[in-house]
Amino acid sequence: MTLQALKEAVDQLSSAERAELRDYLEKPAEPAVTLRSGTMDIDALTEAARKIREGFSDEEWEEVVAAMTEEYIEPVDDDGFPVS
Repeated sequence: MTLQALKEAVDQLSSAERAELRDYLEKPAEPAVTLRSGTMDIDALTEAARKIREGFSDEEWEEVVAAMTEEYIEPVDDDGFPVS
């Protein structure tokens, strides 16, 4: 659905429905995962990264690195807006 289609759909809502939608959009998003300091097993992460790297030839790994760095993507919040 495009933004324009969404706007057209909102135009069809009653005042009460618009108020309900406004309340929904303004409520804070709940994080999907709560991160706590000190909970990451860095040794396990390092080992997993090593195993992933071993699965690629040097040429394939260079392709992966190039693909990850060829375009900068602006980070966005859960609501889809750029992080300030």
